Amino acid sequence: MQLKINKNNLVLFVILSTMILPIMNFFGFGIPVIYLLTPLGIGILMLIMFGRVKIPRIVKVLLVIWFMILFQIVVTTLYSTVNKLGYFVFPTDITQYVVRFVFLVSFIVIAYKGYIDKDKFINYFLIVLIMGMSIGILQWLPWIGREFLTNVYPFKDGIDQLKNLDRPLHLIRIHGFAQHATGNGGIASFALVFGYCVKKYYKKYNILSLILIMMSVINIFISQARAGMLAAIFSIFLLYVVNIKYEKKGLKSTIYMLTLISILALVVYYLYNSGNPYVVLAYDRWLNLFETGGGARATTQPQYFFSMMESADYFFGLSKPIINRSLISYGIEIEPLNIFVTYGLVGFIFHYTLVAFLLMYFYKKISKKVEDKATLTLIIASFVGLFGYQIFSVAYFFFREIRIGLFPWVLMGVGIGLYERYKLKGLSNKSKEIKLNNKGNSL
Repeated sequence: MQLKINKNNLVLFVILSTMILPIMNFFGFGIPVIYLLTPLGIGILMLIMFGRVKIPRIVKVLLVIWFMILFQIVVTTLYSTVNKLGYFVFPTDITQYVVRFVFLVSFIVIAYKGYIDKDKFINYFLIVLIMGMSIGILQWLPWIGREFLTNVYPFKDGIDQLKNLDRPLHLIRIHGFAQHATGNGGIASFALVFGYCVKKYYKKYNILSLILIMMSVINIFISQARAGMLAAIFSIFLLYVVNIKYEKKGLKSTIYMLTLISILALVVYYLYNSGNPYVVLAYDRWLNLFETGGGARATTQPQYFFSMMESADYFFGLSKPIINRSLISYGIEIEPLNIFVTYGLVGFIFHYTLVAFLLMYFYKKISKKVEDKATLTLIIASFVGLFGYQIFSVAYFFFREIRIGLFPWVLMGVGIGLYERYKLKGLSNKSKEIKLNNKGNSL
């Protein structure tokens, strides 16, 4: 018996799997392995630019918005570095935006052209996310491979992580395959959304979906990621809103939502009163955040950068090279503020025009008129996942996250590509029906 392997499916699984590999060192820069595929994506982009590949209209709109973002980054960096340093410094931060755009557009085109099996994509995306969540859990649980995984996926040099492995489990903060605790909480909340959407709307791979949901919740807690918790809670509420829009049954969805909230509240209350160390620690961390007014990200970081800004900087920003040379080289850990400080009001508008455009696109497509359940699932997961990441960005980065930042863009790309293909096939079928009806009438 000869084993047949679909090359497209194999390539898809390999590409998705590279997103959970540890970052590699490239000329002194840490980059994800999947970034090595960027030249292929640029090739696809060039074919689009020269009109060699037919694309849906949305890609043209995205091209314009993204070009404005890239152009603004260059202008900001040119103005700010020459004005403040006396010479131009190349904006290396533009790389993150180019890579995201290349992968978004590439996956739109590949899915639109029919090279992605939607069922296989959902299956593989579930498996890859489960593998990613497994890394965090295996870094946390005491077993023989714990230190190995901590060394393979270290936060910075990993020394502090290794020192803390002797602590009680509830005091160990893991960084997972994101190699950053907060970032791991963010991708875990995103994975939670994807797992739920597959179970609720696709109604396949139920076991994989449940495994991913449970592992995602565990990762959020063992990462001690408050931003991940916030994003997960908001995403649950947003899924309730989406369900009302889709089902057109507000009362049923509301009763379900209130019941779920009540059960969760009772469970958390019981665990806290019972002295559960995980719940108590999470409560104490939230309490400390409120008592400190949001911590340094909400106080000293913004104050420091606003004190550096001149009048023109409020419109064009300080630029990343200037921030890199400051006392807080990573910027403000509240991304909307960080974008405003780095790229000014103009850059802020361009960035969130892109986000708003994508959110509106996905939201408008959520309807029972979309009979393809796989496509509908990806559209809903993209909408809630993107919105959830904007909530997450009040404590960390969405646009600038390097290690696991491509996950939402890949999902959105495939979702858009499959929907546009589904819409095109629907129009084609309608056209055929009209022609057949016309022939019948003429006879």
